[in-house]
Amino acid sequence: MVSAFLTSIGGSIAHANPPFVIESADPSTAFVGYYTSLAIDTQGNPHISYYNDDTGDLKYASRSGTGAWTREPADSTNDVVGLFSSLAIDAQNVPHISYYDDTHGDLKYARKVGGVWVKETVDGATADVGLNTSIKIDPQGNPCIAYYDVTNQNLKYARKSGGVWNIETPDNTADDAGQYASLALDSQGNPCISYYNATTGHLMYARKVAGVWNRETADLSADDTGAYSSLALDWANDPNISYYDATNGNLKYARKAAGTWTTVTVDPSDDDVGLDTGIALDAAGRPHIGYYDISFGNWLYARNVTGSWDLLPIDDGFDNTGGYGSIAIDATGKPCFSSQNGTSADLLYAYGPSIVTAVGGVAPTTPARLSIHPNPSHGGLVEIQMRRSAGLEPARLEIVDAGGRRLRTLDVDAAGRALWDGQDEHGHAVRAGVHFVLAVAADGTKLSTQRLVVTR
Repeated sequence: MVSAFLTSIGGSIAHANPPFVIESADPSTAFVGYYTSLAIDTQGNPHISYYNDDTGDLKYASRSGTGAWTREPADSTNDVVGLFSSLAIDAQNVPHISYYDDTHGDLKYARKVGGVWVKETVDGATADVGLNTSIKIDPQGNPCIAYYDVTNQNLKYARKSGGVWNIETPDNTADDAGQYASLALDSQGNPCISYYNATTGHLMYARKVAGVWNRETADLSADDTGAYSSLALDWANDPNISYYDATNGNLKYARKAAGTWTTVTVDPSDDDVGLDTGIALDAAGRPHIGYYDISFGNWLYARNVTGSWDLLPIDDGFDNTGGYGSIAIDATGKPCFSSQNGTSADLLYAYGPSIVTAVGGVAPTTPARLSIHPNPSHGGLVEIQMRRSAGLEPARLEIVDAGGRRLRTLDVDAAGRALWDGQDEHGHAVRAGVHFVLAVAADGTKLSTQRLVVTR
């Protein structure tokens, strides 16, 4: 069932809250859309690998320049294959997919050559390996894969060169380390991997330099952090990682610069958010994160393009979307996403907005942050505090619903503070659901956006 917040338009699904557009990339009657991985080719066309749970097959979908989606099985043997898929598109727009063979406990790899999918087993003769795969293509055109060894509880890395797979163990400590691996290659082609240490509950980072793997802890907090990690490297080869804080149910972000790790909580709401994260950097090196709100089944997006984080809904129609998500940035700077519709078990693709727009208008040009308490609100008074920014003072706050409709305008005091009683302009209690608080300057500039959940 399509959410009431979505409207069917031809073959697309347009979200009621512009500027996101959602399409059904595979509206199959089968249960599809698990373990999605998204990549954009040189022509700007999206490609997605994913799993068909009904048939136990690896599937592949791509959209042409005309907007038409084509779908095909990439591995349809009698085995259960295609879990934990990861997709990369090479310079010739050839798709490469790493994935898990659940029947045999093997890591597998497939690429499409001359219209035919060529498949091979990479690792698995003596162990159950191949979960949480992540694939990249190096400058020589060789596939490189990070993955988890279940039997030995280790992080592993495979690279094919000269027709031979070379397998290494970047983390072979006694800890259970290697889940949620995410691979990136630096400008010299060195592999870098973020992953989770389940023994210590830490986010980890490994990098191979001059033939030696170096490991370090990226988040040393006492909380259980590091699951669902996703890694991207910026122009300086500095790692940027999105990940899940299981202790607090929050989305977190870590970055290493000048040899020092800094971590921030991106979405600190009282919802359980931050699962199935995916991170991508735009041309300016700014982070964009897609993630899943398991409390409400919402598909969410966070970006930091001005020094502060904007939190936007991709789909907040309570239709259980956003699970098994992936993100990519196209050549125009537009964020693109894939995920599963957990209600109908379809594959979804979403895109937009452009980097310069946000909910209700232009993205803030000066770092700003809203503090909202309590959040979620249960219908009582909500205190909203705007951090003042030099040259852009908040003049008012706007309460906006998930459909982009302004429900209430609030004046702020000299300290940038306002109280909201949970009612709209007509004195009626607003409906339960996801809403947004927009801080607006006197000239109409949108300074910041923050998500607010209302429950009844």
